[in-house]
Amino acid sequence: MMSRYRNTISLTLVALLTPFPTVAENEALSFLRDLAPTLMKRCSGCHGEKKNKGDYRLHTFAGLMGPSDDPMIVPGDPEQSLLYQVLIDKDEDVRMPQQDDPLEPQMIEKVREWILAGARYDGGSPKERIKAVLPPREHPLAPEVYRVPTPVFALAFSPDGRELAVGGYHEVTRWNSKTLTLESRLQKLPERIQDLHFLNSGNNLLVGGGSPGEYGELSLIDLKTSAREVIGTFEDVVLALAVDSAEKRVAASAADRYVRVYDLTNGKLLWKSRSHADWVTGLTFSNDDRFVVSSSKDMTVKVHETMTGELFTTYTGHTRQYKSYTGRFRVYDVVFDPKTKSLLSAGEGRAHRVWDAEKARSENGTAADMEKRFSVKGHTQYLDHHFKNTAFKLSAHDGHVFSASGDGVVKRHDIASRELVQRYEGGTDWLFALDVHLPSTRVAAGAFNGEVRIWDTETGETTGRFTAAPGSPPGIQVRKAGEQ
Repeated sequence: MMSRYRNTISLTLVALLTPFPTVAENEALSFLRDLAPTLMKRCSGCHGEKKNKGDYRLHTFAGLMGPSDDPMIVPGDPEQSLLYQVLIDKDEDVRMPQQDDPLEPQMIEKVREWILAGARYDGGSPKERIKAVLPPREHPLAPEVYRVPTPVFALAFSPDGRELAVGGYHEVTRWNSKTLTLESRLQKLPERIQDLHFLNSGNNLLVGGGSPGEYGELSLIDLKTSAREVIGTFEDVVLALAVDSAEKRVAASAADRYVRVYDLTNGKLLWKSRSHADWVTGLTFSNDDRFVVSSSKDMTVKVHETMTGELFTTYTGHTRQYKSYTGRFRVYDVVFDPKTKSLLSAGEGRAHRVWDAEKARSENGTAADMEKRFSVKGHTQYLDHHFKNTAFKLSAHDGHVFSASGDGVVKRHDIASRELVQRYEGGTDWLFALDVHLPSTRVAAGAFNGEVRIWDTETGETTGRFTAAPGSPPGIQVRKAGEQ
């Protein structure tokens, strides 16, 4: 049995070893806390839900244990457990992970101790995906000094406009939005920060992020104490979040294709939906909070009932075959504008879509008339943005929509007339993050090269820019009043 498995199983390394909590000397080992994060990161790439080299899958606990008549793990007996034996074998052609460094001795000893203690599972059903039930991770400190800037995928103005929060590497940096000086750092957060949202009080910050392909997290930070409360974990990185108008519900979406809605007052999961076929890239609540609307790389926008999670309709306006707007385009963001009561969705292609959920539902027919429906305009209005590259982020305010693109440019359009109002230029790389603070007439965007740039919303002039990487060369330029 063991020789057959040794010749077929290859636990190929897919990433560096995940940091794991230290277990007190007399504390019982937890499979989910102490072993599963490493096994998922080091092994599931070749022995997971999609790939099963050697006919072995360990994405569920039942799969990890192996069949009852030929088990991979024998509870109470590490020496007869093939999983343990291939971790300690001295032969590099046998030892796992192959063609890479072995697991750290501390980790291997934990595997041995866990098997010796009975190989207990502290999760629910052994057939559920392990990634779906992993506990929140303990994240490392951010580097004191960044050797190179990291991409800025998220930023947000505080409600009073005094502060600009920027996503970094295992942290959120907090900058004075006028002087552009670094004021504090919220650390021990997920590796990548993808979305940020201040609650109206200004005392709490919602953070969405994770490690691509491995882990996602939605958390709430108390800005007075820096305490982190994890609301929910995901099987892949969280890409977007949205909060309803009463701040009673928060929605989060991830690269695992899920949309989840939580009660923001107690952290309880209200519902989850996996109706998309690819990453869920953007989220918004409708103005009356009736709908949660999500955009995706699968080229659709889904509209769910907020109270139940039931799918209300699917908007397919990014796959229409209508005149010059013909094409199939991935969708990267969706927003709702209260003034025009319109939904706007954006991504690839030459134009944003301006549409209504009720009308979209009424236009959805059957498979029999699909070809005809896809070749007519319907109620959708097309807002030509004239970007050369993809539009990644939207922000809607008072009948206007701001758009950030791969051109390094932000544009402001009047939604009703679809006319260009202002251009904000000077970006030096693709822009992935965007926020607007109308009371102080400022719009900020974050770029892939780590640059954050701020413009005056009315004049279009750059009022400041900086590299959001502590310890890197400042690169701060602030325009003084009256300066041309």
